[in-house]
Amino acid sequence: MQVNEEIDALKTMGISPMEFLVLPRMLALVLMMPLLCVYADLMGVIGGLIVGVGLLDIGLTQYINQTKAALSLTHFFIGIFQAGVFGVLVALAGCLRGMQCGRSASAVGDATTSAVVTSIVAIVLATALVTVVCNILSI
Repeated sequence: MQVNEEIDALKTMGISPMEFLVLPRMLALVLMMPLLCVYADLMGVIGGLIVGVGLLDIGLTQYINQTKAALSLTHFFIGIFQAGVFGVLVALAGCLRGMQCGRSASAVGDATTSAVVTSIVAIVLATALVTVVCNILSI
């Protein structure tokens, strides 16, 4: 949108680009990342069930009992919290680099690469921070 001067047009019409462009993306990622996390958790358990029962000759009830023993709601909620944090970080990095983008095609590629790198670094740092906090709180 920066290349096609659409952001300048929004400003000219008196519409805040932050409210019109950034806020919906932030809300979408904050809401969808935890749902994606729940889906991934469910698919992981089902995949483990298929491998354990189908290939490793583990009984269905044994798999279910071991899975119940290994999982807790605390771990589930920490994962959901982290997914929400990751959504905020990815949205912030993408929107920040998008707003800083230049007006050429190569600038769009550079901004995209920069957004991906920024997101990855932010996710690694956030994971480390959440891990340290959980370790301090003995969770």
